[in-house]
Amino acid sequence: MAKIIKAPNIKDVAKEANVSVSTVSSVINNSRFVKKEKMDRVGNAIKKLNYKVNPIARGLRTRKVNAVGVILPDIADPYFAQVIKGMEKVAKERNYTLVLGCSFYNILEEERQIELFLSHYIDGIIFFCGLDSYSHIKKVFNAGVSVVVVDREIKDKKIPSVLIDNTLAMEQAIDYLCNFGHRNIGYLTFSFENQTTIRKRYEGYIRAHKKHNLTVKNDLVLVSDSIKLNELEGTYNLVKNSFNKKNIPTAFATVSDLVAVSLISVLTEMGYEIPKDISIIGFNNENICKFSIPSLTSVKQPKKEMGEQAMQLLLDAIEGKKNINKNLILSTQIIERNSVAKPRKY
Repeated sequence: MAKIIKAPNIKDVAKEANVSVSTVSSVINNSRFVKKEKMDRVGNAIKKLNYKVNPIARGLRTRKVNAVGVILPDIADPYFAQVIKGMEKVAKERNYTLVLGCSFYNILEEERQIELFLSHYIDGIIFFCGLDSYSHIKKVFNAGVSVVVVDREIKDKKIPSVLIDNTLAMEQAIDYLCNFGHRNIGYLTFSFENQTTIRKRYEGYIRAHKKHNLTVKNDLVLVSDSIKLNELEGTYNLVKNSFNKKNIPTAFATVSDLVAVSLISVLTEMGYEIPKDISIIGFNNENICKFSIPSLTSVKQPKKEMGEQAMQLLLDAIEGKKNINKNLILSTQIIERNSVAKPRKY
């Protein structure tokens, strides 16, 4: 029978370094001053024994495991992946680990993810845009857990947040189309009921129409939950079944780039030439924009920066650092490519 080799523990390190267990703990956790000579002995003992800190055991003693939870609504969406990339960069630099949980735009699932994270001593939680409901987030924050929200507007300004102005961003997208001469502009989105982020974008669409003295035509506004977690196929099916050929817009604004790319595909299949017949503008400026045919003009969100700023805010809160400005609104810009042109004259 093979002999089981027992992993060294903190007592073994203390014995090897000829110091107390509390001294080893202080060196590992950097919790109090230890003379350099003793620190060196502990460090050498750790290397010699190949001692590994058990993060769970450490968390049980300190309630801190250098791990943060991130709850997002759709793990397959490239927008979230890019923001998480920014989070991961900062977390790695500051020696933290990310743990992801997906809510699928379901408030009960989001609450379940919270319970799961907290039961494993997660040090803090970042919430992505999801539903309007935030009482459970406030409850976690009031319980002393560090929390940050990203692209999710909540009324409590005590909770740190990183946002863009979704209303202004979409208003500027419609302004851009209007500057090309478009006056008959459609809009494609998934349902914005109980979801502030998406509703704010629609409000920007409405606001721009009022500014340019345009009438919002309801039959040009396609809204469906079928595209919420399935933007490519959902958009394709929605447009195929709902597009009104009798009242064709000269341009479409969309809630996301995946929706826009699918829209280009289905309209092209239906015989329309983009942007000669119909111009299209997306939202998020994903990498796919450069490779769609034609390349997609889009509203750029600073995705990586949003992730970096959110993680900095969360880790600062966890570590007791104060931030004067903890509710950040980052700017957006329109990236011009080839999917928008002047409206065709019939």
